[in-house]
Amino acid sequence: MNIPIVLSTVGNLVLMLAGILLVPLGVAFYYEDDSAVWAFIYTIIITGVLGGLSKAFFRKKNVAINIREGIAIVTFSWLVCIFLGALPYWYSGVCTTYCDAVFETTSGFTTTGSSIFKDVEILPHSILFWRAFTNWLGGMGIIVIFVALLPAMGVSGYQLFSAEVSGPTADRLRPRIGETAKLLWIIYIIFTASMIVMIFCGGMPVFDAICHTFTTVSTGGFSIKNTSTAYYNSLYMEIVTAVFMFICGCNFSLYYRGFQKKFKKILKNSELKFFAVLILIAIVFVALVLYFSQSESFSGGFKDNRYYDLGNSFRYAFFQIITVCTGTGHVSADYDLWPNSCRFLLVLLMFIGACAGSTGGGIKCVRILLLLKSSMREFGRILRPRMVKHVKLNGESVSEEIITECSVFFVVYLGFFGVCSLALIALNTDIITAFSAVATCMANCGPGLAKVGPMTNFSDMAYAGKWLLSFCMLLGRLEIYSLLLLFLPITWKR
Repeated sequence: MNIPIVLSTVGNLVLMLAGILLVPLGVAFYYEDDSAVWAFIYTIIITGVLGGLSKAFFRKKNVAINIREGIAIVTFSWLVCIFLGALPYWYSGVCTTYCDAVFETTSGFTTTGSSIFKDVEILPHSILFWRAFTNWLGGMGIIVIFVALLPAMGVSGYQLFSAEVSGPTADRLRPRIGETAKLLWIIYIIFTASMIVMIFCGGMPVFDAICHTFTTVSTGGFSIKNTSTAYYNSLYMEIVTAVFMFICGCNFSLYYRGFQKKFKKILKNSELKFFAVLILIAIVFVALVLYFSQSESFSGGFKDNRYYDLGNSFRYAFFQIITVCTGTGHVSADYDLWPNSCRFLLVLLMFIGACAGSTGGGIKCVRILLLLKSSMREFGRILRPRMVKHVKLNGESVSEEIITECSVFFVVYLGFFGVCSLALIALNTDIITAFSAVATCMANCGPGLAKVGPMTNFSDMAYAGKWLLSFCMLLGRLEIYSLLLLFLPITWKR
């Protein structure tokens, strides 16, 4: 492990973070948020000094980054950005403890959307903007920003990119990895600008439109309203939000194929079809359950006048299924009051998540699809032991190494879910709250069930529980391996 190059590269990113913090500082000046102004100024000074010292003492040039350095740089960069990004919450006084500030920042950068604030509407505008901005930055990934904006740092960027981007593989859209990162950011910015214009034209105030867009295209879910999207009670807003959540829950490489006019490849993409069909089936199931559960014979105690109308049942099912599948966490209704079959399905969809190469979280649809195809192949081998059959994706054979990686990832993911849930239960958390809290944090989804449901928050969690869930959020965002390998001795040996 080349420690100097790791610290030098992280120092570059910390300096970039200091520059990024100038944006919410400008918002604080504009809205005259005096306490927030000094909070951002102090944070910028601390961040700039730390980044400068790291650059000065560990300056290295023209050194290639191997997989070990890439993992260390990615993990340390996320940790440093989280711990420094928490300072504005703490210094401004909106968070009374540093633990709460770290939880909120981790939730922001990892695009989880879980919050400790009971009343977000009383927060200063600049803090609300910083919450949404952390979602937006984390959506595409701070390392992808780094690779895109600082190609002249004198080191290889592919190891950073592959360690940061979600999914079994990191697709190169262009020969140079820096060009790939820039292209992804151009697509991301286009989606952001388009949504801001659309919801602003729909009647949402400019500040609300910017913050809501930041948390939607990043599939982050932070809202500037206590009741999230339900506050606006607008079918138009829900449709626009749902469309952009779906768009950003798909693999971004598909949009590059669209620019190349390779539409057949997009339509034949196995993961996209699986993702779309999964959402469609889930919407129909939940809508019908909501509608028919109103009758006396099926109600089971569930009564809500909104769902007596089949159209409304589909409206709320449509929005809530997409927000859960993409890991966004926006809320248009209190789904914790829905029938148990719907609540169970929502938690299951949290685990599955969105597409690889998207801003969404979860295990990822491509892994689930490969595991299903691999399972069907094994069933065939039981009946025909001599059968030779390859698992195919998009018409091409998938290597056994990738299938093994998906299987291992699935087992490790569920293992961490079980251990973390048990730890949270040991902290006096009820089972449903513990299971759903860990599930939603690892899937970077946001709200869970029971005491961390869509109309509540994580403020009443014990401090140890908040640190644990912060770890779960980062574990899910870095897809386990980058964070886990950092603790293994083999990573640090030459």
